[in-house]
Amino acid sequence: MLKAISDSSSLNISLPMLIQAIGFIGAMVYGYGQLNARLQFVENKTEMNNKAIKEIKSLQDAPIPSDVRQDEKLRVMEKEIERIRDAKGNK
Repeated sequence: MLKAISDSSSLNISLPMLIQAIGFIGAMVYGYGQLNARLQFVENKTEMNNKAIKEIKSLQDAPIPSDVRQDEKLRVMEKEIERIRDAKGNK
């Protein structure tokens, strides 16, 4: 029959088994910490990307700044000048 637990009761654990158990628990804690850090990084990046996308969407229909319009007009004029030069050079 089983003895009742008392002051004279003892538990024997082998040292290699204890070292393995402590190592396993340590590895699990380290792995959980790494996984948690990666998830926080991904969540942070996702939040930043969502904010950037919302900002881009809000600016999509905003009026174009005048310097951008001027640059576009200059490009059109330069193309027109090149076309005229090419037409003159062929005659």
